[in-house]
Amino acid sequence: MDTTLTRIQNWYKLNCNGDWEHSYGFSIKTLDNPGWTVRIDLQETALENLDYTKDFQNPENEYDWYNIRTKDGALNIFCGPENLEQTLLIFLDEIIPNYTDSSFSYDIFLPLVGYKYEIWTLAKGIMINEKTLQLTEILPVNYMEVKVKDLDLIDFKQSDLENLILNYKIGDSVQIDIAEVFDGLILTVKNK
Repeated sequence: MDTTLTRIQNWYKLNCNGDWEHSYGFSIKTLDNPGWTVRIDLQETALENLDYTKDFQNPENEYDWYNIRTKDGALNIFCGPENLEQTLLIFLDEIIPNYTDSSFSYDIFLPLVGYKYEIWTLAKGIMINEKTLQLTEILPVNYMEVKVKDLDLIDFKQSDLENLILNYKIGDSVQIDIAEVFDGLILTVKNK
């Protein structure tokens, strides 16, 4: 079972695509009353249309509280000093499974097998959880859209690509990872 921190890292990684992480992200800071504040940017994610509010205050303990709400394209969490993990689990276990937009698709690059180095081809997937996508579309292998680590490695042509094997099909659930390619980061599948 993944830890809460690992799960948050996976959600962040799921949204890193070479662009998103330059404008958006995830931040955790302390409050002086005491407590925590968390901001999770939701723009350009499967939660970008989230409208959510949840509050809690323990009447017997003034430091046992939280306030969670969306505002300005972000999920904002304010909580007591011992409620940080609890609120992050609300995000992971309540918000993601119940409020993910199933029409929002992520670009994911799938590895092609049978060449001397890694080549990835484009597919689309929807978020199942913070580390898993379900493949909804696999685009035809196209020389102009494949990814490699280094442009100097391109010593193949379209007909070579057609002989490579793709070990995935629509409907497969895949765990995500990120890889660096010649033009930035791509979302890809975790090695089995």
